[in-house]
Amino acid sequence: MLVRLMVLAVMSLGLMGAASSQHDYAEGQIWEYHTRPGDEGSLLRIQKVEQLDKIGPVYHISVIGVHFVRTPLTGQVQHLPVSQATLDASVTRLSSSTALFPDPSAGIAQWRGAHGGVFTIPLADIVGLVEKTLQ
Repeated sequence: MLVRLMVLAVMSLGLMGAASSQHDYAEGQIWEYHTRPGDEGSLLRIQKVEQLDKIGPVYHISVIGVHFVRTPLTGQVQHLPVSQATLDASVTRLSSSTALFPDPSAGIAQWRGAHGGVFTIPLADIVGLVEKTLQ
């Protein structure tokens, strides 16, 4: 159900063209980012990067260490497809963490099947949207 809600939310967001990035993003990287209050220490991992003709680069990320209130989630988001602009507006520095992240495969497959878009807003706002959608 969460994946379906996320697909609907993703599909309702606008798309942005690719711009030059201030970072070199790669699969497997773990990043610290500008979090919501209470989510300090939360991390994101770039799980997969793919290039789509109409969208440009899509970064499939997972997030751990978030603190949701009154939702069925347990501190992690399995899959979020985000734009380069989202990463540029969100990340602060590469992390040396070796934390375990959830497998995004099911979410990526469902996103592809729905021909989903990407989030183009900062990650802290996306996490807030996820929480609000699930309440």
